Amino acid sequence: MSAWIWVMLGGALGAGARYGAGLGLAALDARSAFPVSILLINVLGSFLLGLTLSLVGRGLWPEVARLAFGTGVLGGFTTFSTFSANLDELLGRGQGSAAAFYAALSVGLGLLAAALGRQLGARL
Repeated sequence: MSAWIWVMLGGALGAGARYGAGLGLAALDARSAFPVSILLINVLGSFLLGLTLSLVGRGLWPEVARLAFGTGVLGGFTTFSTFSANLDELLGRGQGSAAAFYAALSVGLGLLAAALGRQLGARL
C-alpha cells in the first residue's frame, strides 16, 4: 500500500509544479503560434524520466524513486491530455501547420530529451 502513497504524494507535487511552471511560462504562449509552455514542460519531464529510469535501473536510486518521482511527480508534471487538447484547439482554429509542427516538435524533442536523460544517467 505504501507504493500508492508515494505515487499520490508525488503526483500532487508534480501537478502543483506543472501549474506553477505554466503560470511562469504563460507569456511565452501569448507570443507563440502554439503552447510553448506545455512543450517545455513535457520535454523537461521526458528528460527527467529518462534520467530517473536510468538511475533506478543501475541501482543508484531505489525503486521507490521510480514510483514517487517517475510515476508520481513526473506523471503529474507532464501532460499528454493538455498536449492533445492543445492540438485539437489548433486544428479547430484552422492552424493545421502549427498543429503539425507542435506535434512533431513535442514528440521529437521528447524522445531526444528522454534519450539524453538516459545517457546522462548511464554516465553518473
